[in-house]
Amino acid sequence: MANWFNNFKEKAFGDDIPIKQKFFNIVCIGAPCFSFLATIANIISGVTVGANSSHLGLWACIICTVTCLALYPLSKLIKNMDIIIGIVAFGMNFLIMPLLYVALGGIKSSMSLYFVVAIVFSVLMLNDTVKGSLLVFFAFLWDGALLWAEAANWHGFADLISSFFVYHGNEYLDTFLDLIVCALCIAVLVKILAKNFEAQQIRSDRLLAQMEELSVKDPLTGAYNRRFLIRYLESSITSCRSDGRDIAIVMFDIDKFKRINDDYGHLVGDEVIKAVADILKKSCRDYDIVSRYGGEEFILVLPGATEETAIVRANQIREKFSAMKISPEIDRPVTISGGVAELTVSMKATEDFIKAADDNLYVAKETGRNKIVGTTYNKGLEEVQA
Repeated sequence: MANWFNNFKEKAFGDDIPIKQKFFNIVCIGAPCFSFLATIANIISGVTVGANSSHLGLWACIICTVTCLALYPLSKLIKNMDIIIGIVAFGMNFLIMPLLYVALGGIKSSMSLYFVVAIVFSVLMLNDTVKGSLLVFFAFLWDGALLWAEAANWHGFADLISSFFVYHGNEYLDTFLDLIVCALCIAVLVKILAKNFEAQQIRSDRLLAQMEELSVKDPLTGAYNRRFLIRYLESSITSCRSDGRDIAIVMFDIDKFKRINDDYGHLVGDEVIKAVADILKKSCRDYDIVSRYGGEEFILVLPGATEETAIVRANQIREKFSAMKISPEIDRPVTISGGVAELTVSMKATEDFIKAADDNLYVAKETGRNKIVGTTYNKGLEEVQA
C-alpha cells in the first residue's frame, strides 16, 4: 500500500511534473473532498429548507462527488491538458456549482461563494486569454441569472424578466456584485502569482538543464566527457548483448599533436581539438555519441554498427578532416588516426572494449599514421606516412 501511494505521489506531484499539471491534480483530488464537506457543512448549519431540499442536496452531493472522482482518470485518458481543463472549467461554472447552489438552498446556503472558486480556477488554468475571458464573462451572466431567477421566486420567465426591473431587496444584487469583485480580484492576484512562479520555475529548470549538461559535456569541445562515455557504454553493452545488436567504437587521435602545440602554441592546439570534435559531431547520426576521452583523443560510439561499417565511417571522417584548413597559422597538413573495435563475447567489461580500440589505434600510429585500423577488417588499408 505504501509503495502504491509513493508511486502515485511521484506521478501526480513529483519534481518532474509541470506546475500546471500539479495544480490540476490537486483540484482532481481535492474536489471530491470539498464537494462532500461543503454539503455536510450546509446540512449541519440547517440552512437547507424542508425534507425535499435536503434530499435534493444529498443527491447533488453524490452527483458532484462522483463527477469529481472521474476527473483524474479522465485527465489520463485525454492527453491534451488544454482540452481537459476546458471541460472542467465549463463543468464547474455551468453545471456543478449551479447544481449545488440550487440543491442546497440557494442564496441562504452561501453556495454563491463557491462560484468564486470556479471563476478563479478558470482564470488561473486557461491559457487562451480570449477563450478564458469569454468563459468567465458567460459564467458571470449564468451566475447572475440564477440569482435573479431566485429573486423572482422561480415563478417563470415573466417573473424572471420583471426581476431585472423590480427591486427585491439588496440581498441578491449585493451577492452578485460582491461575487464579481471578489472573483476578479482573487483571480487576477492568483494569476499574477502563478505566472511569476511559472517563469521562476522555467528559469530554474533551464539553469538545472545547463548544470546537468555541463556535468556531462567537455567545456572546450561540447562533446560528452569521459565519465558520461563510461556510463553510456556500460548501459549500451548490457542492452546490446541482451537484444543481440551490434555496437562499435572508434578511438581517434590527432597525429603528432605535441609538435603542433610546440610549433604553434596551445591556442592553435585547442583549435585543432575543437575541429576534430566538430567534424565528428557533424558526421554523426542522431543516436551516435561523440566523447572526448583524453587530451587529444576522442571516442565515437556507433550503436548498431559492425567493425567493417565503423571502419568505412571512420575513413570518411579521416579524409574530410585531412582536407580541412583549420587555422591560417598552420602551414602543413593535420591528420588523425583511428582504432576500431566491435563488441565481442570475449570482452568482459567496458575497459576491454575501449582497450581493443586503443590497441588498434596504437597499430595505426606505429604503422604510418593517418589511417584507420580494426581488429578483423584490415585488408586493403594503405599505410600513409605522416
